[in-house]
Amino acid sequence: MERTANDWSAGWLPARRRRLPVFLAVGALLAVGVGGGGAWALGAFSQPCSGAPLEVTIAAQPEIAPALRTVAERFNVESRRVGGRCVRAQITAVAPADYVRTNATKNTDARRGDAWIPESSLWLGVARRAGHQEVPVGGPSFATSAVVLATTRPVDAEFRDAGVVPSWRLLLGRKASGISLARRTADPAKDMTGTVAMIALAQVQKKPVNARVVGDLRRGTDVTPLNDLAGMERFVRPLAVTSEQAVVAYNDAHRPNPVVALPPREGTLMLDHPFAITTRDTLRHDGAAAFLSALGSRSARETLQRFGFRTPEGAMGAAYAREHGLSETAPRVLRLPTQKEIDQALRSWSSR
Repeated sequence: MERTANDWSAGWLPARRRRLPVFLAVGALLAVGVGGGGAWALGAFSQPCSGAPLEVTIAAQPEIAPALRTVAERFNVESRRVGGRCVRAQITAVAPADYVRTNATKNTDARRGDAWIPESSLWLGVARRAGHQEVPVGGPSFATSAVVLATTRPVDAEFRDAGVVPSWRLLLGRKASGISLARRTADPAKDMTGTVAMIALAQVQKKPVNARVVGDLRRGTDVTPLNDLAGMERFVRPLAVTSEQAVVAYNDAHRPNPVVALPPREGTLMLDHPFAITTRDTLRHDGAAAFLSALGSRSARETLQRFGFRTPEGAMGAAYAREHGLSETAPRVLRLPTQKEIDQALRSWSSR
């Protein structure tokens, strides 16, 4: 059974700002064994493991994979057991578009893994429509990141001096208060930040995005929106659509030339990173569920925030927020998109 439009779009919102929550609390989910036998939940540390370890593979969004590997390093030495065997989690970075392109009719579990963590719950529906019926219609979120605009610090200062307010409307024109803009966003069919951009633009102007704007935004899609952003500032004023976490990762790798996250005043949507268990094997299912339980621990939450991710509710600890240059609370949210708006955004570039 496919999700409704509201089911899909609700995955973008912090839990406290939704009428019907779709992020399940990890503790409540684990109490019922995440649909599996739940053998790992009892006496996980009371007895030594026997036999070969149970290896489970999690195919994860590339941006969250480094944080998950850090969590997995701790998890793998904690002797979590399933059926008496120690569980070992291996994280592989897989772009959601590549996951969806794998042949759904062949036995490719080794390539896809035992669980899948894309950037957005919308990918689960895309995968199911492509024939991946092993993908569930939903999965609990353990980390979120807001889709934002981003530019360099000098350009941010120039915007403020000129009275330019961060807005999705900045993507509609080539200038803002006389400042020339080099606008960048990802292909909506490959990256949900691009999907959010197209949804937001359609909402703020109350009509579909026209061909000229689409053509402008499609330029430079052979690189990620933040690629070499700082190196552009002498010649152009860059403005990219990205996520807060991508800004954090970029700044860690490009000191001392950081970029600035600019939450659009109209609001935005959240990337919710659902944990979707895909394996049909009971033991491996429970092994993946054991790793999901570890993602709810305090140490895992702190690791994820250190890498720039928010909690499922959209919050971030004060110390991490200051370190990353972000707000403790998530930006305001846009109106929930309809399924029609989502579909139009996903195919917007291919139809132009």
